[in-house]
Amino acid sequence: MIRCRRLRRLSGDTEGSALLETVIVLPVLMLFMMLIMELGLMANAKQLANYAAFCAARTASVYGVSATAKTHMAAAMAMSCISPQVPQDAATILEAYGLPDPELTVRTLCTIPGFQGDTTMWLARLANAYLRTAQPTCSTGTAPGKTRKYVVMNVTYIYHCSVLPFGNSWGHSGFNSYITMLKGLPFYTLIAPAVTLLENSWQWNVPIHGRAVMDYWAG
Repeated sequence: MIRCRRLRRLSGDTEGSALLETVIVLPVLMLFMMLIMELGLMANAKQLANYAAFCAARTASVYGVSATAKTHMAAAMAMSCISPQVPQDAATILEAYGLPDPELTVRTLCTIPGFQGDTTMWLARLANAYLRTAQPTCSTGTAPGKTRKYVVMNVTYIYHCSVLPFGNSWGHSGFNSYITMLKGLPFYTLIAPAVTLLENSWQWNVPIHGRAVMDYWAG
């Protein structure tokens, strides 16, 4: 009888089981939550990349497809809101990309609703957006049965993962191709320190592509 009571008491003892279950489940739950957060941020970046392509396509529609500097600026401005700040001389990077007066450009940018704030911060963000946003590529065509042309704009942005290092498994080859492109630019020596930092953090970077189509009426 005494032995049966002891067995029942031992079988009903649950002390520590809740803690053990928490230790087992919590890491899996946290990883799942982090995965959902990162995928949500990447979806937002994808929408912004499409918007950047739209901005570049609209610029090409107004100024012409040969206005590559303007289309690049339009795309970089759209992506600057999620671009981290560069630790290097932002003005040098922007000058290398063709902005003659980066400080004036950023002061003008900060007059647009949504861009207000510290001009130094936006200068660094815009520089990194230029670095992470490739020159948009475009093509023109004419729809069947119509005379008005359309322009197709494609934008590639190197997205910096905030939660998980997805670069280990997604888009590594695309990132390497992008770094190779940067190293082939004629002004690479001016942006080399920033490119080196970008290259060394490849685990946290994933290429994201945006696309837009718009009527083309410029010459």
